[in-house]
Amino acid sequence: MPWCPKCKNEYVDGVKTCVDCGCDLVGSLEEMEKEGLIFGTQEEMEELLSFLSCNGIKSGELRFDETEDLYELFVSPEEKGRASRYSGIFQKEKNLREKKKAINNNSFEDMQEELAETEEEAEEEAVEAAPAGPVYEAASQKAENFKSGAYTLLGAGIVGMILLICLLAGVLPIQLNGSTKYLTGGVMGALFLVFIVMGVLSLKSSRQFEGKAKEESALKEELRRWCDENITAEAVDASIPDLPDAEEARYFRRTERIRAMIS
Repeated sequence: MPWCPKCKNEYVDGVKTCVDCGCDLVGSLEEMEKEGLIFGTQEEMEELLSFLSCNGIKSGELRFDETEDLYELFVSPEEKGRASRYSGIFQKEKNLREKKKAINNNSFEDMQEELAETEEEAEEEAVEAAPAGPVYEAASQKAENFKSGAYTLLGAGIVGMILLICLLAGVLPIQLNGSTKYLTGGVMGALFLVFIVMGVLSLKSSRQFEGKAKEESALKEELRRWCDENITAEAVDASIPDLPDAEEARYFRRTERIRAMIS
C-alpha cells in the first residue's frame, strides 16, 4: 500500500500523489522512515546526492515537493548525522568554487581578499579536525624510499660513466674533437660521479632506517599488547567525566582519552 512520506497517510493502490500535501507517495513504510535532510533545486540536490554516495551514504533519495516546488533529499535516520556533516563540507566547497569563478567578473583585488579569507577559514577547520603533530612516516617506508633512490642513482651513474668512457675511447659512433671532447667529458663525468656518490649515501641511509624499522616494529607489537590488556570500552568510558549523550561527541572524547592513555 502506498504511503505519504509527509503526512503519513495511507492510500489504496493506484494513487500516486497525496491529496493533502501534494507530494509523491512511497511504496513502503521502510521508505517513509527516511528523514528529510535539505531542500534545493534538482541540480543542487543531485550533485549533493552524488557527493554523499561517494562518501558512503547509501540511503539518499530525492523526492519532489509540489507544494514548495523544490526537491528534498532524504536519508535514513542512522546515516543522517554523517550526511549532515558531509552536506556542510559540500556547501563550503561549493561556496569556495563560486567565489573563485566570481574573480573573473568582479574586482580582482576585492575578490582575492574574500577568497583568501575563505581559504584561511577552511585551512583552520582542517587543522582543527586533523590530529596534532607532523604526518607520521614509518622507518620501513623511509628505508624503502632511500633504497629505491639509491638503486636509481647508482644505475644512472654507472651506466652513464660506462657510456662516457666508450664515447671518449671512440667506441661509439659519435665523434668529439678538440676542446669539446674534454669539456663534455669533464662535465658529464662529474655529473655521473655525483650520481654514484649520492647513490652510495642513499644506500647507507636506507640501511640505517632498516635498523630503526626493526625497533619500530618491536615497539608497535608492545603497544598493541598493552592496548589489548588495558584499553577496553568500559575503562575508557569510565575515565571520561561528563560523557555526552550524542554518539558523535562521544567519539571525539573517546579518541582524545585513548590517545592520552597510549601516550
